[in-house]
Parts: sequence; C-alpha cells; structure tokens
Amino acid sequence: MNPAPTNVFHDYIGVLELAILDLRMRIRYEDEVTIPEVHDLLDAIHNIPKMLRSCDGWHVPENIDADLAAYDAKWLGIGNAKLRKSLMERLNEVRAGEHDIR
Repeated sequence: MNPAPTNVFHDYIGVLELAILDLRMRIRYEDEVTIPEVHDLLDAIHNIPKMLRSCDGWHVPENIDADLAAYDAKWLGIGNAKLRKSLMERLNEVRAGEHDIR
C-alpha cells in the first residue's frame, strides 16, 4: 500500500466532507435533488477513500479529478437546484485554504 501524501489526503478528505455536507444541506432545505444525481455524486466520490489508502494504479488524483469533473459537466446548470456546488470548485477551494478542514 502506498498511502496518499499528506497534501493529497487533506485536499480529498476535504472534498468528501464538503460533498457530504452540501448534499445534506440540499436535502434539508428541499433543494432539487434527484436519485440519479445522488447516484452520480456518489459515483464521483466513491473512489476517494481507496485513493487515500493506496495512491497508485488507477487510484490517483488525476482519475479522481476526472470523476469530479464528469459530475460537474453532467449536473451543473441542470434543473432548479440553487444550492448545488461544483465538486472541482470545492477541491480548488480546499487547496486554496478557503475551508477550515483539518
């Protein structure tokens, strides 16, 4: 096993936390959330824990980023959701230190 470097761990654990919090908030405030979108969101983030445990082979940041970007490409600007967040923007926000995730 080749655990992810500290900065990669920090960045992607932050994305996981924000994605979960964002979805929870959207459900709580009755923002438009469909089962197909929830499926695609989970599909975009489900490989992150494996990458954090063993950052090699397919499970590297570039492939995770492609999954996050695919969710964004499919769902941003669709429907009436007002609270939906870009996963790639969330990743960039974490990298820029805009969230106190430690």
